[in-house]
Amino acid sequence: MNTFRENLRAYLEIEKILNEFFNEFNYCIINCIPKEPETTLRSARRGCCNDKYYKLHDLKHPAFELLRQEREKIYGKPPDLENPQGASSCEYHTPEGCRLKSHKSPTCLSFLCKESIDFLRERYQVFGYDYLGIYYALEWILTGDMLGKALEEFKAGCLNMVEKVRERELSDKLITSQ
Repeated sequence: MNTFRENLRAYLEIEKILNEFFNEFNYCIINCIPKEPETTLRSARRGCCNDKYYKLHDLKHPAFELLRQEREKIYGKPPDLENPQGASSCEYHTPEGCRLKSHKSPTCLSFLCKESIDFLRERYQVFGYDYLGIYYALEWILTGDMLGKALEEFKAGCLNMVEKVRERELSDKLITSQ
């Protein structure tokens, strides 16, 4: 039987892979945040984050509590955080995006808008990204409901997405440099 700490360790391992995926994919930083003029209503949000989703959607479960405690130990408690220029109602969101490099809520870690998913499918041929599916998998990893073979298959799928995006970017760089 896994402990909540072991579940969190598995979650953070998947989070690291997904962060690598988002860094390679880089859709939000390139396509969303810079395109929003300062005069729009969305400019206060600077992207999709427009609420304290980590509070709204996290389960009342010991593993989620452990995730929250560790997040606050690293990044501070939300009321103690400064939210520059009202970037979002979420205390962790800044004009440059999320300040959390780890310990994100499953909601925050998994979300991609329809446009970014369409781009992911068209450009990189990654068809397996479903933010609700990713969200529930992350939730199940934390609660201990996804273990063993299912967890390994999910991890392999995440690594495969990273590799597909990386291969396409490398291929494009080689073509451009010729």
